[in-house]
Amino acid sequence: MDGKLIVPAIVIRPLMPPPPRMGARYQPHYLYWQVGRYKERLVSGPAGLGRGRIWVPELEGEQHNLVLNQTYDSLIAQHGFIAMNRVAVVGTGSTPPSPTQTGLVNEVGRTIEDQTGNTSGTRTITRVSDGVYEIAVVREFTEAQVGNRNLTEWGFSPSTSAGGNLSTRELFRDGNGDPIVITPASDQRLRLIYKTRLTITPTTPQNVSIDISGLGVFTGQFTLNRATHPDYGTDVWYTDMADLGFVDMFSYGKVNVRVGQADLPIIHHPIVATFTPNYTTFRSWYSFGTSGEGFIPSFWEIQDYVPNSRQRKSAITIFPTARFNDTWRGIAVWTPAGASEWGATAQFVWSSSFTKTDIYKVVINEWTLTWGP
Repeated sequence: MDGKLIVPAIVIRPLMPPPPRMGARYQPHYLYWQVGRYKERLVSGPAGLGRGRIWVPELEGEQHNLVLNQTYDSLIAQHGFIAMNRVAVVGTGSTPPSPTQTGLVNEVGRTIEDQTGNTSGTRTITRVSDGVYEIAVVREFTEAQVGNRNLTEWGFSPSTSAGGNLSTRELFRDGNGDPIVITPASDQRLRLIYKTRLTITPTTPQNVSIDISGLGVFTGQFTLNRATHPDYGTDVWYTDMADLGFVDMFSYGKVNVRVGQADLPIIHHPIVATFTPNYTTFRSWYSFGTSGEGFIPSFWEIQDYVPNSRQRKSAITIFPTARFNDTWRGIAVWTPAGASEWGATAQFVWSSSFTKTDIYKVVINEWTLTWGP
């Protein structure tokens, strides 16, 4: 030793909460399958007696399944969460399922048709609890598609094109979990009733921080909101399920696209009114103040997906010097509830306000949505 005193360097950094982050957990639920046929019956109505059809299941079963890795790695980023079980697929392969697979071993048919003959991709969405949604579809294969075929495997896909684009794959199984062969007769159909579950966070205010270039890091609270205007509701935004529509379109980067009323762009907008964020109260854009200039959308763009990252990020948002010069108390992302109503779906309110003038250009860093099983 040479007698020198060595003093370790100590770096002190303020402990800050994380930036705003959203999460989505996509999970399989169950498949309920039926082999049966339609039978005629007499029905009565205002016009008198007539003939109708009734579905009669003659063989049925229920089983669980798995979601394939490519669902999280690539398919959600292309199609969103809601479309994952849009198309039913059946085949004759017997290889046990594995998360690394991408398609059936021997695909023989696909259908998007439901039990009413509709081919538009119908589904039923149920809000189980705050942030928890079940997405269910009914898909039916006709007699010509499955009659006299020895079916052993099934799956679902967001695409009507045959190939390795499945979100899930499984074998048909009996009540003991053993693989079985299903052989519908020439006059029988196969009906698949499939349900998945999506859990979205946050649903309660979370402590977060947001970095505004040149002004520093602002702390506050962030949450999603599911409430849309009670007089509006579209197929995309789901009345009282706005958070689902928001994260779905965020996941596949569609929020800066305008394709008719149902796909109006999500916008980023400063909040100038005092309020506390929450999950259930509908707040249209004008309830937060208009920055003295009326409502002018600030389009919110989404970054390109990084392969296999299982997350999407918004682009950096810039508010120029001439815009929104007022006292800012937060930032919100707005989604359309209808032709003239906008709901604040993602709400961030910081702990202390600041006043923007025409000498400031405000730059707000990215927000992130992450998903997985």
